[in-house]
This record gives sequence, structure tokens and C-alpha cells, in this order.
Amino acid sequence: MQALHGVDIERGELTLRAFGGYSGPAIKPINLKCTAQAAKAVDIPIFGVGGISSWEDVVEYIMVGARAVQ
Repeated sequence: MQALHGVDIERGELTLRAFGGYSGPAIKPINLKCTAQAAKAVDIPIFGVGGISSWEDVVEYIMVGARAVQ
């Protein structure tokens, strides 16, 4: 998923000159679900990423099948 950071309305230019990933607390529920689904579907280590900002978030990702978090 790509995101657009924003537009400087005074200059009419992008505030970040590239498209980037979408992350932060808002993406955590989506990534947590995808991590759980991937962990059940494949037999390789799964890394949980997105919206991790506390040790409780780390534990949640591990509980749904992530072997590591970023």
C-alpha cells in the first residue's frame, strides 16, 4: 500500500517528493490480521511490521504468529 504524505498548499508542491508506505497506529489492525493469516498459510518465519510502538504491540504480533517484529 502506497501513501501520499501531503501537499504544501502555500507552494503547491508535495511535502515529500516520493510516495511511501502507510504506517503508524492506524495500520496496525490491518497488519495484525495479515500477519495472523500469513503465519497460518506458510511454514516460514513471519515478521510483523506496522503500528508497533510498545512492548504490548510486540506481544500481540508474536501471539498471532510473528517470529520477529520491526
